Amino acid sequence: MHTNRFRSMAAWLPLVLLVLSSMLASSCQKMEEDTIDNTDYSARDKQIIEDYIRANSFTGTRIDTLNMVIIVTQPGTGALPVLGQAVSALYTGSLVASGNVFDSTTSRGDQPFTFVVGRGQVISGWDIGFSRLRRGSKAILLIPSALGYGGRANGPIPSASVLRFDVEVKDIQ
Repeated sequence: MHTNRFRSMAAWLPLVLLVLSSMLASSCQKMEEDTIDNTDYSARDKQIIEDYIRANSFTGTRIDTLNMVIIVTQPGTGALPVLGQAVSALYTGSLVASGNVFDSTTSRGDQPFTFVVGRGQVISGWDIGFSRLRRGSKAILLIPSALGYGGRANGPIPSASVLRFDVEVKDIQ
């Protein structure tokens, strides 16, 4: 009786080992995908943004101390949002390097996206950029990687990407 049980277990052993090795390989691959690039890209990002501004002949730019640039294309009215206020906006996000659009409210029926300023609900570049835009403003936010997704890839956004967002502030509450 013990011999049959041993044979039965021995028959399953290769399968168990295969499953375990597959899980281990998958875990190692996942660890590689989850690695974060901690390189300081601030000088590179600043140069990319400056070159992009020059290549596109943008004027009226405002360079933030964090190498972020806010180009107001249509001034808004009213007060600036303050910490804790909800901002609703339309936007299109693209990669400065390729111009590829990675997200847009246009793809969701032009329904504004709403977030609370200063609560970390969005990337830092948005908290900074939108805190300087009034209701009705349209702007281009050029966001260095450190204020975007940093050294971690996020879906179609490669790690250490400089981002462009074309935004329109629809409401501040």
